[in-house]
Amino acid sequence: MNIRTKDHLVVIVAGIGMLLSTLDTGIINVALPFLKSYFETTADIAAIAVTGYTISLAVFILPFGLLSDKFGKLSFSYIGLIIFGLSSLLCGLSANIQMLIMFRIFQGIGAAALQATSASLITTLVSAEKSSSAIGVLGIMIGVGPVLGPSLGGLLLSLNSWRGIFWLNIPFVLLGLICNHKLITNISENKYAKHIDYPGSLTNGLFVILLISGLSLLSSHSIIGIALIIASLIAVIILFKVERNKETPVVNVINLIQNKSLLVYLYETIAFGFASAIIFLMPPYLFETVFKL
Repeated sequence: MNIRTKDHLVVIVAGIGMLLSTLDTGIINVALPFLKSYFETTADIAAIAVTGYTISLAVFILPFGLLSDKFGKLSFSYIGLIIFGLSSLLCGLSANIQMLIMFRIFQGIGAAALQATSASLITTLVSAEKSSSAIGVLGIMIGVGPVLGPSLGGLLLSLNSWRGIFWLNIPFVLLGLICNHKLITNISENKYAKHIDYPGSLTNGLFVILLISGLSLLSSHSIIGIALIIASLIAVIILFKVERNKETPVVNVINLIQNKSLLVYLYETIAFGFASAIIFLMPPYLFETVFKL
């Protein structure tokens, strides 16, 4: 396989992975009122279809990044595409809200494998002269996914096709699998014998689950929400104690504090979260109030 073909295939695989994982973060948001009515459930239970995806993505993305270094980024991306594609198919076939929530959680696991490998595929496999443009393409996918998600979700709902919200992913998954398989069979990638920090990963996962669950319940069940947020803060303290003496921590807390970069990361996260919230909220608002869809 020549270098140009390899570069193009890597960019397609990485771009599809990032696009799908960000697209499905928000595509279902506009469908929540419809799903609540369709499955005859409550708003809180329907919302778990969103938070379940987000939680599983956030929990698995760090350990998957380490595991992809150890077992191969292409292989991990391939597995992520399979999980994401199958769960998307099954989400559309769901007969009740419990099935939808379960398959959305699996979809989040697949999305974590895709996000954990997308950038590293480009930085490790794309040739030096094409790496800048390849990263630019990945940046576009990161931006396009959240913007298209609510808009496409609203469009498909207006066409009376809520299952299409999930089945829309399948053609992209198939293209990604074809390109990924071609890369796996024609090139070899470097693998690294890394130690996986399982205690740190589990503690970090517990922190994420408690925090996101607490924030999502804050408006409807304030006491439970506050209790979960407090528990997440305790989990952060435990994470700090677990990670501070590790040679290869999943979260290098000591390094962040010593370099005074922790606050910078927090500010960046808040800014990104605010911008993302605006992008998520505006398209549904325009569809419902302006276009009456």
